[in-house]
Amino acid sequence: MIAFRTQVKFFAEDSQAIELGRFVAVFQRLIQQQALEGMLIDVADYQHVIDGPGVLLIAHDGDYAAQKIDGRLGVAYIRKRRTDASLPAQLRTSFRLALIACALLEKEPSFRGKLKFRTDEAEIRLLDRLQFPNQPGTLEAVKEDLQAAISDVYGATATTLAAVSQDVRQVFTVSLHADSAATIPQLLDHLQPSLQE
Repeated sequence: MIAFRTQVKFFAEDSQAIELGRFVAVFQRLIQQQALEGMLIDVADYQHVIDGPGVLLIAHDGDYAAQKIDGRLGVAYIRKRRTDASLPAQLRTSFRLALIACALLEKEPSFRGKLKFRTDEAEIRLLDRLQFPNQPGTLEAVKEDLQAAISDVYGATATTLAAVSQDVRQVFTVSLHADSAATIPQLLDHLQPSLQE
């Protein structure tokens, strides 16, 4: 099964380091420079919505979002087109593009080196309530596919997965924790062999 949409999010080490509103101008500049893969279209600012979508960089195949939910600042990539052959392939694409965005934002001059992302933690959401309902058993049903993608990202580093909530009103979300924190370039290097397959 392939999810209708997949989301991968990495969290900032310091959630207070950057105000959410500062991402608007940065995302606009990324569009002007075509600094990310694919067709970048527009920026939407939803920071007035508490725990909402945040600041979105809208693109054709997937959106990028700077979000502050439950007080935690994070950057997510939301894959919204099913162009990959399998769920692990779709997740690898989502991980890769999320990591590329995080790397660019860490180097952003206007953030003056204040923004750094944790790599020992991530959040995966399968935004398809029909195929992946948020209920007991869904994690076990997709664990093999999740592990296939995660092992390509994290290599030999031990990781654990846990469902964030069992509330059926919520989207199925899994938290990922790694035993050690690699650098973003190291994680992207792990993905290179699978990209060439």
